[in-house]
Amino acid sequence: MAERQTDGWASAMRWGGRVLALLTVGLFLLFLFQAGTKVLPALTWTKPQGWPLAIALAAALAGVLAAWRWEMGGGLLAIAGSLAIVLFVVLGSGAGMLLPALLFIAPLLLAGLLYLGCSARCRAAAHRHET
Repeated sequence: MAERQTDGWASAMRWGGRVLALLTVGLFLLFLFQAGTKVLPALTWTKPQGWPLAIALAAALAGVLAAWRWEMGGGLLAIAGSLAIVLFVVLGSGAGMLLPALLFIAPLLLAGLLYLGCSARCRAAAHRHET
């Protein structure tokens, strides 16, 4: 545990991921409170831009929040949810929306990658400490 706290790179990755997580979740909650009552009832299962996209977004957001406690599991969930968002956007709107989808998920994807990097550094440090 002490090794985890002293690694500067791991700490920077952990807090970078946490800041990105707070920003993205905060912006999503702001959107949800402002437009959620109009958007959520209009979602459908028949289009990729409906509930499948909303669930992928919820998974990515849950991942960045879960990574505060479980960096590897939360990071993997954030990355999987982010990639699912891109998939559903492209399936529903065409390849022309690939760049906007990538820009939209960039903070979530980066946060997930930072958490995974932090987890890897912490595991490597723990392994070095054991030997």
